[in-house]
Amino acid sequence: MKRFSVLFAVCLGVTALSACSNQKPEPQVASSAGMEGYASRYPNQLAATRGRFDQQESQARQLTGAFATYPDQLDKPNWADVTSVVDKADSSGRSNAYVQRAEADKNVSEFFDDEKGEIEKKVGGAANYAIKKKGCDADAYGATSHALETSVDKQLEKRMRERNEAQDYIDDHEDSLGKNNVDKLKKQADNIAYASYLSNIAVIQTKVDLKRMLAEGSDVKSTLERSIKDEQAAANDANRSDSRRKAAQARLQADQDAESRIDSELSQAQTVMKEVDDRVNKLKAEYDQALKDLRTKIQQKQQAAGDKS
Repeated sequence: MKRFSVLFAVCLGVTALSACSNQKPEPQVASSAGMEGYASRYPNQLAATRGRFDQQESQARQLTGAFATYPDQLDKPNWADVTSVVDKADSSGRSNAYVQRAEADKNVSEFFDDEKGEIEKKVGGAANYAIKKKGCDADAYGATSHALETSVDKQLEKRMRERNEAQDYIDDHEDSLGKNNVDKLKKQADNIAYASYLSNIAVIQTKVDLKRMLAEGSDVKSTLERSIKDEQAAANDANRSDSRRKAAQARLQADQDAESRIDSELSQAQTVMKEVDDRVNKLKAEYDQALKDLRTKIQQKQQAAGDKS
């Protein structure tokens, strides 16, 4: 019997080891701290990450601060269904599907903001060229720029609503919610889901990014020192063409600018990092309280209306 128990335990161990060996390892993303281009951009990116936390915190508070006004914006809906809209929007904002879409769309939005001038110039130029070929004398630049920006905003809104279950619920319960309330509820559901995402997910991810970047600080400074020496040598190399020496000089200037700012940026980021946990916890508590107050107000509206559903 003892031999059987030992044998059984060995078999279990082998099975467990086999199962573990079949698991695919998660990808290990290497630090970019040793890359010269990254080191040159590092102070700007560190400042942007710190600023992103402030922005997310401020936007979350702005959104949650408006929750209390939502019930009064609605005209005799089925309040039980309104509660379901709130619940679904809240849970959607913390879901993997919503988070993935929010992160992807953030990149799209940042790209468009960075490149908007060049994109609008090319689109407007193409439109003006087509107009002139038709023999017309008009400038379409302003109209195309506005249309392009509006279209991007609407598509981003559409993409986020695809990941927010509250939106489908509103469509499916239009009769009980009231047709005149649909647009308002959709916007409220947008804001609740995004506030949930910001308060529960986004600020924590930004905290992780800030912590990672701070850990890279020493290595980045070493990379900048090495890069400055290399670029100085390249800029002074008489065997290089004028254009290549000019390019090396531009990189040298960028590296020197980064080196002059890195200690200040690291210090500011470290200050934020010391208080970041308290700020994250406070923001989440504020969101939870605002959501609780919203549900309470909806319940009061439901009781006043005598809605027992």
